[in-house]
Amino acid sequence: MTTQVKRFRVAVYGVLIEQGKVLLATTRIPSGTVTNFPGGGLELGEAPINAVAREFTEETGLTVEIEELLFSSRGFHQNPDYPDEQLIHIFYKVRRRGGEFIPHGNNDDVQDVGFVAPSELSQKRIFDVDLEFLHSKVFQDLIAAT
Repeated sequence: MTTQVKRFRVAVYGVLIEQGKVLLATTRIPSGTVTNFPGGGLELGEAPINAVAREFTEETGLTVEIEELLFSSRGFHQNPDYPDEQLIHIFYKVRRRGGEFIPHGNNDDVQDVGFVAPSELSQKRIFDVDLEFLHSKVFQDLIAAT
């Protein structure tokens, strides 16, 4: 049975691909850990492109340039840890500009950050809302182009 949704959580994520690998973060959540792209919640009054740049830097130490909007959630997704919350994720292609990479996380919710080959993604715990993007033609074409 589906729990009645009472709120939205809109989150933005940066997709950084270098040398055929994608940068992912392992994040602590109430039910353990989950792997996703660097990013996080959109704050009230914040532009999505500013949020993805801010969150990316907070989680990885890297500064990025937003290149293009790639994908947004198309299906209905509930947060497994908070079933009254609907997840909406927006993904942007980013390019590294600078900063100092923090591979061991931000001492907050991110515990690990690293580049992963696309073939290794199936071994990670990834929420359905992010799997929707990973299984999309947009992501497949992006990987094929690298």
